[in-house]
Amino acid sequence: MSWDRPAAAAALVEVLEAATASTVTVFDTPPATFNPPALVVNYPATVTKHNPTFAIDLAALSVLAAVGVSEGDTLDGLLDTATTAIEADPTLVAAVQHAKPVEWRNWRVLTVSGIDVLTAELALEIRM
Repeated sequence: MSWDRPAAAAALVEVLEAATASTVTVFDTPPATFNPPALVVNYPATVTKHNPTFAIDLAALSVLAAVGVSEGDTLDGLLDTATTAIEADPTLVAAVQHAKPVEWRNWRVLTVSGIDVLTAELALEIRM
């Protein structure tokens, strides 16, 4: 199995939509604009090929969580829900060999289409 971003992203969307009971919009690619609450599957930061052996790749990628600018506790809850869902199904519905949440990072306020949103990232290591 080699890195296949569309398959991994689609599986992440499926797992995250189920975990949030479809009350949060989950995007498989970063959109030009969105409304919170939302989870956005980002493009990978790195893909290490043939790790530890031929045709097994390790991708570092993050999921951006976004909520209203004054909803810090909601953001932490959304990160926790996403982490718990991925830990409960580390193969992401059999789409990857193993997905592992490794950190929450980069809390910041972003302006999206003229509104401020509070965001943070759930960093993942995905072996595929």
